Amino acid sequence: MISLSNISKNQIFKKQTVGEAAILLTLIIFLGKIIGYFREALIANYFGVSGQTDAFLVALLIPWLAMSLVSVSLTTLIVPVYLDKKRQGEENAKAFINQIFLLCFITFTVISVLIYFFAPLLIKLIAFGFTTDRFNLAVQLLRYLVPLGFVTAFSGFFVGLYQAKKQFLWPALVNLLANVLVVMSLIFLTSYFGIDSWTIGWLFFAGLSFFALLLGLWKKYHFFQNFSLEKINWSEMKQFFYLVLPLLLINGVNTINQIVDKTIASSLQIGAIAVLNFAQKIYLIPLGLLIIPLVTAVYPTFSALALDKEKKNIYAKNLRQYISLSWYFIIPIIFTLIILARPIIRFFFQRGAFDAQATILTAQTMAVYSIGLFAYTANLFLSKVFFSFKNTTTPLLISVITVAVNIICSLILSKLFGVAGIALATIFASLTCFSLYIFALRRYFHHFNFKFLLYKTLKFLLISLPIIVTSFLLKPFLASATSFLNLSINLLLTTGILVFIYLLLSYLLDLEEFKIIFDYLKKRVFKKETINKK
Repeated sequence: MISLSNISKNQIFKKQTVGEAAILLTLIIFLGKIIGYFREALIANYFGVSGQTDAFLVALLIPWLAMSLVSVSLTTLIVPVYLDKKRQGEENAKAFINQIFLLCFITFTVISVLIYFFAPLLIKLIAFGFTTDRFNLAVQLLRYLVPLGFVTAFSGFFVGLYQAKKQFLWPALVNLLANVLVVMSLIFLTSYFGIDSWTIGWLFFAGLSFFALLLGLWKKYHFFQNFSLEKINWSEMKQFFYLVLPLLLINGVNTINQIVDKTIASSLQIGAIAVLNFAQKIYLIPLGLLIIPLVTAVYPTFSALALDKEKKNIYAKNLRQYISLSWYFIIPIIFTLIILARPIIRFFFQRGAFDAQATILTAQTMAVYSIGLFAYTANLFLSKVFFSFKNTTTPLLISVITVAVNIICSLILSKLFGVAGIALATIFASLTCFSLYIFALRRYFHHFNFKFLLYKTLKFLLISLPIIVTSFLLKPFLASATSFLNLSINLLLTTGILVFIYLLLSYLLDLEEFKIIFDYLKKRVFKKETINKK
């Protein structure tokens, strides 16, 4: 059994096998989710759904998301580029990486300076509905957070190099510790600095992330020790940045959706942006814990199957089964999140500045968001199909159409339903994306057998009926809780009952998805226990 307490200094920087990396990263990601919950709970407690929270989230949006586009693109590209150069010699590869680092450093510095000086214009573009107080605070906070954007851009560059060295643990640990600093800053500095304690926490995050990752690459792997503008091969640099551009476009289009939501929310009541933020944090939990790991795990399989034209039927079958398995998890969760939205939000956030009215508004928004989870889930798998066939054009076009739908629907529905209308627009955008992916899928699979998915969906809806009824029956039980401890116990019992009912029905109806999960646990968990006993 691998545990964090058993990890020595040498183990941190050694190459990990796939199994070791999976176990360690799963543990660290789980801890990260807990820390993330504390961070959001503290923010809700101290600042609630206020104008201050709105201003900070908009200020954070610009450097964080803008530079995240660069970060994700560099993480994706730097691995194959470095490994390809390494075939010509380790020193040659390091020299090439050092040159990219130098050019990126100059570029990101210029961008950071521009963000600082044009902060008022950027805030006006992103949050056109902000009045004087929120606008001025957002401008001030954005200027403070410029270093965070700089570091975020470089994090993808650094993490990509660690992955190329088959080193997954150190970047994950650094990220975990950096997030702890944000939480500690909120706990100890809020009474002294107010909303700026949140800013200070993110700056601590930026400092630790940048220097810890840089130091590891410099000391352990001897990167970034020699720089020279004179030795830069400009034709190779040009080729590298041409490869980055398509990735930036794809990631950029997806990011626009988040910007659009917050931009339109800025024209609504004070606290609307905060409501969207808190609602998104909760409804995306099932995706983070259940679906995204599954999508990540199956992508190599999809890529391998895409190389063999004779295996398209097998590919189509696997895709159907994985989407079906994800919906087996998600469909009952959708109903639970909708029916029990208010006690769930109350459990996570209602304390301090986050009052009962904020709970009602956030619960309504989260419930609406949850309706589209099934489409959002399927889209994660479907996009990987096109990437596995090295087709980036189709996902880009679909993303552009999806953003257009989101903008139009958000503008219309926000006028009718307020902040919940923005969540409703997200559903329409997700359904549009899903429909377009399904239509485009015919290019690769002429006989995908959509009836299979329809049949499975009806089955999952059928066994979800007792979940719906039980959730309604237990709703008063949750509402009767008078303290956080009481609510925690009641919510834990409710979750246990719902999970038990769903698994029992799955067993009685002999669902294939239940057998897949049970067989996996039997092989991976129970088998290990038997070996350990021997």
